[in-house]
Amino acid sequence: MSNQLKIGKERLSKTLGILKNALDRRVTLPILQHIYLKSDGKELILKATDMDLSFEATIPIEGQGDWSITIPGRKFIDTIQSFPTAELTLEITDSANRLWVRAKDMNSEQNIQPSEGYPELPSHNGKLAQIKLPIQKLKEAIGLASIAVSRDTTKPTMAAVLLHIQKTNIRLVSTDGFRLAIAEIPCETKINEEVKLVVPRRALDLFPLLLTSEGEVTIAWDATTLFIDQPGLKFSARLVNGNFPAYEKVIPQELPKKVLMDRDLFGKRLRFVGLKKDDYNKNVRLVFEYPNLKIIFQHPDEGTNQSTLPFSGEEQSFELAFNIDYLTEILDRLTGEDVVYQFKDEIGQGVFTSPSIEGFTFRYILMPVRFANPTPA
Repeated sequence: MSNQLKIGKERLSKTLGILKNALDRRVTLPILQHIYLKSDGKELILKATDMDLSFEATIPIEGQGDWSITIPGRKFIDTIQSFPTAELTLEITDSANRLWVRAKDMNSEQNIQPSEGYPELPSHNGKLAQIKLPIQKLKEAIGLASIAVSRDTTKPTMAAVLLHIQKTNIRLVSTDGFRLAIAEIPCETKINEEVKLVVPRRALDLFPLLLTSEGEVTIAWDATTLFIDQPGLKFSARLVNGNFPAYEKVIPQELPKKVLMDRDLFGKRLRFVGLKKDDYNKNVRLVFEYPNLKIIFQHPDEGTNQSTLPFSGEEQSFELAFNIDYLTEILDRLTGEDVVYQFKDEIGQGVFTSPSIEGFTFRYILMPVRFANPTPA
């Protein structure tokens, strides 16, 4: 007797590609390098976890048999992705601890183990506070808001993203101490008190990989875990323990002046002048003399690169300087034709954003660099 089912290869391969993110080779428990599979003849449930990040996916199937197993994850994923056909057959025989993956002219035998030792994944009973958001809007907000995450792993709360849930909006915030990124999504959360959740960047970076960009995603949380559900896929992430910096205190309140540049052209000009940058010299000068912006990068040993482009807005001349990487990184992530810089003066923090963003607001806050020597002619 055998238990056999048919499953779409594309959906299975994409799902396994997501679950692969929880298969960490450094785990001490060998079972965590396995994927859990359970079939009831109508759907296949797949699970993977490294105890910090957990996934549970459901895929419709056709077949028979009620069984559950675990299988070495990475080899199974590589095998499935190697099949060229649109439909696969998975078969477990009662007489052997093997799973067969079959397609026309191709068969692969996989070692399997009983599922009894697989750990329980974090779950909630539906009684936690929940918020629903459009998946695509949340993906876009995360992509922008995570730009300022710190690379310093000794500061775990800054190497993460703050999910700040308030009564009328949700903010996603990151900072590395030099810049601050805030995406704010309007949303009636129906919570009585604001909530601050520090979420590992690793978890939020997975959003572009999710099964679909359509529909809504449900967010729930408890004291230790963030739960994110969408049709066909649930995942959870252990929250970072600690207090996120008090970012609200550094948000500039009055920004009466602004300039507008062509985003693509601005990025190209910056990359040109930045050809002279190195690990120790990264500051670029922006000299605004209406209606032209002069971009100057001066290296103490290699000389100077300059370029110009038109801008609109503030007509009084002024000069700014920034770490060039902070500018090119945000220009690469923003969409639309234009980028806007709003500011009060040349020495205080200013805000970069894009007028093309819809459905939420975004602010990228930078403090200008001050040069000791005057701008070269």
